[in-house]
Amino acid sequence: MRADQAGAGTNNRARRQLIQTLLGGGVVAALAGSTTAAHAEAPAREAGTAQAADGFQPGGQVREYWIQAESFEHNAVPNGYDGMMGRHFTPDQTTYWAIGFRAYTSDWSRPLDGDLGPDGIGANQGIPGPVLRAEVGDTVRVHFRNNDEHYQWPHSMHPHGLVYSPDNDGGWMADDPKRPGTAVPYGSSYTYTWVCHPSSVGTWPYHDHSVPQTIPSPAGGTPSAPGGHAAAAGGPGIMEIGAELGLFGVIAVTDEQTPEVDREFVLFLHDAYPTDIPSLTVHLNLFNGAAYVDNTPTFTAKVGDRVRWRIASLGKEFHVFHLHGHRWRSEEGYQGWVDSQILGPSTTRTIEYTEDNPGDWIYHCHVTDHMMGGMVGRYRVSP
Repeated sequence: MRADQAGAGTNNRARRQLIQTLLGGGVVAALAGSTTAAHAEAPAREAGTAQAADGFQPGGQVREYWIQAESFEHNAVPNGYDGMMGRHFTPDQTTYWAIGFRAYTSDWSRPLDGDLGPDGIGANQGIPGPVLRAEVGDTVRVHFRNNDEHYQWPHSMHPHGLVYSPDNDGGWMADDPKRPGTAVPYGSSYTYTWVCHPSSVGTWPYHDHSVPQTIPSPAGGTPSAPGGHAAAAGGPGIMEIGAELGLFGVIAVTDEQTPEVDREFVLFLHDAYPTDIPSLTVHLNLFNGAAYVDNTPTFTAKVGDRVRWRIASLGKEFHVFHLHGHRWRSEEGYQGWVDSQILGPSTTRTIEYTEDNPGDWIYHCHVTDHMMGGMVGRYRVSP
C-alpha cells in the first residue's frame, strides 16, 4: 500500500463525521435511496406476494433474466500504468480472483452478447453485472445460478428499490442462516421475483449479500496494507466480500415519463483492499472493476446527444463524482446546477443533460486518495 494512503482506514470515520458536519447532518438524507419491502419465488416453492401499502397491483410484463455468478482471474490495471500520475504497476500487484454476474440465454445455455446501447444490458463481462431493465408494473424474475468455481462460496442476489417478500431478499443473517435465497451453494440455483412499483423508478444497485467469508493470505504471508475490514485479519469473515470481488450490478426502472436518451453510461464506484484481498499489494479505487485512465471505461458521445449516466456505489467509502466541462441539474432542487455530486455506500445518481461541449474530458472521484487509487476515466465528445 502507498505511504500516502497509510491510515486511510482509521481516517474514514473522521471523514464521514466531517462531511455530516459540513452539510448540517443532511448527507444521509441526501444520499439515501428508497428501499421498500419485497416479493419473490423459489424454484421448489411459491413465496407469498408482498403488496405495498398503496395496494399497487403489477400489470406489466414478466421480465426473466438468467444470471450466473462466475469467478475469474482479473487484472484491474491491464496496461500497468497510471496515466494521471505516471506510476507503473506489475500484474502481480493488481491481479486477483474476482467474481462477477453474467447474463445468459434461457437455462444458462450461453452468455448473452454485450449491448452498450441505452436499452442494453451493458458489456456483460462480469464487473459490473448486466443491467437489469424493467418498467413500472413489471415483474422481474431472476434465475440465479452459483458457478463460483474458484472460491466455491455460497452467494445471493439482493436488489435495492424493488418490492419483494423475505424469501426473495437475498440478505443472509446468522440468526436465520437457512432462509431461502440467502446462501445459494456452489452448483445450485434459486429464482428471485421482484416487482416494480411507481416508487421503483430510477437507478438501483443489486449485489451479493450472502455469508461473510475471508480469503486466506498466501502461504507464509500476511495482509500487507491497512484500509480494509478488520475481519480480514481474523474473525467471522468480511461482510459482502462477494460484492467487493465484483458481484454487483445496476437495476434501471423506467416509466412513461422517463425521457429517451441517445447515450446511457453505467458506472460503478467500488474499492478493493489488500487487507481483504491478499493477492493485491496496492489499494485500488475502481470504476467498473478497473483503475486508471485507459483501463477504466472510455465513454463517448457527440454534441446534441441526450446523455444519461447511471452511477452507483458500494463498499464503505464516500465518493464525489465529477465530470470535467459539464453541468447538470441536481435532483436535489436546492443545489441547482452542479458538476460534482456525493455518493455514499449503496447510493446511486441518475444524471441527464444534452451534450454541448466537444473535447477530450475526464471524469473522476474528487476524493484525492481515490483519484490516486485509480478512479479516473476518459469522456470523449465529438462535434
